Amino acid sequence: MRKKWIRRLKYMLLKFFRIRGSAHSISIGFTLGASINFVPSFGIGLIISVAFAKLFRGNSIAAFIGGISLVWFFPFLFYLNMVTGEFIYPHDIGEVIENAVEDAAVLNDPVMTGLSIGRTFLIGMIINMLLFIFSLYPAIYILFKRYQKRILHFIYEKWVKKQGI
Repeated sequence: MRKKWIRRLKYMLLKFFRIRGSAHSISIGFTLGASINFVPSFGIGLIISVAFAKLFRGNSIAAFIGGISLVWFFPFLFYLNMVTGEFIYPHDIGEVIENAVEDAAVLNDPVMTGLSIGRTFLIGMIINMLLFIFSLYPAIYILFKRYQKRILHFIYEKWVKKQGI
């Protein structure tokens, strides 16, 4: 089973580095595709990532690969959004939820609690996405601009020739 996943990962890396296009469009596509994973998209994240890549003139295949690359980390990214939002907009979420449960008979309190937690999440999500985009884009750009051919040669020599992906 493990060999199967490693083989798939190698295949995805090979496809990723074979993408034709400018380093800028590939970087934009991959970065926007991966950053959509900070948003709770309820199963349509890949469609959103490709649409955002098209909107910003990025490579849609790179966006698709970027969207797939972090989909398994969504629970961690969700938690990171809450932690970041809590850092910027501090309040004790556990206490807020506990008070809302106690005052559940009054309609206004749970709604206000939901809005408060939602605001915390939204602030954290926006900050995390911006930090992620501005840190990942230069790395992917440099990787494709300077090292794409070297990486493809390495993949070909080590994986394709020897193991036959």
